[in-house]
Amino acid sequence: MVLKKQTVWLLTMLSLMLVLGIYYVNMSSQERAESPETEEVVDLPDMNEEAEDEAEQITAMSGNESMTEARLKRDEERSRESEEYSKEAANEDNSAEEKVEANDRALEVLAITQVERELETTLIAEGYEDVFVHTDEQSNQIRITVQSSSDESSRTEALTIMSMAREKLELGPESEILVKFEK
Repeated sequence: MVLKKQTVWLLTMLSLMLVLGIYYVNMSSQERAESPETEEVVDLPDMNEEAEDEAEQITAMSGNESMTEARLKRDEERSRESEEYSKEAANEDNSAEEKVEANDRALEVLAITQVERELETTLIAEGYEDVFVHTDEQSNQIRITVQSSSDESSRTEALTIMSMAREKLELGPESEILVKFEK
């Protein structure tokens, strides 16, 4: 039982570190993008290709602000939910079954978050600029918001994204997947 508590605690801390790391990277890149010094460096005509690639990567990492905010909000919500379950599992007044159930729910929350991030990474690797995936367990609904630079967001692309989501999230036919394209 102690091992399970330690595992939940470790996963909670790792999630918190990840959320704070993402927040720090995004805040740092936004500050760099807003500072006039960065603009001067980026606009220099004799800038080498390596520096240009690095500037493009920083821009790509920041992504769409609304998606970044949604990701942070989702991760904070999931961390808070996992922490509540962990506290419930650590509560001495609860029975052993309640503690195990709370521990399992905390691990499920962290697992769902991890799978969502993996799906986002997979879709970005497929060529989409930015992707946000949110799973709503209560309504059995998965919302995928895709930022794409292409002028046409076709039905075939949406179906491809849906099939990738079903495969990655291991969903059955009862799950509803909503795909939304943004520019």
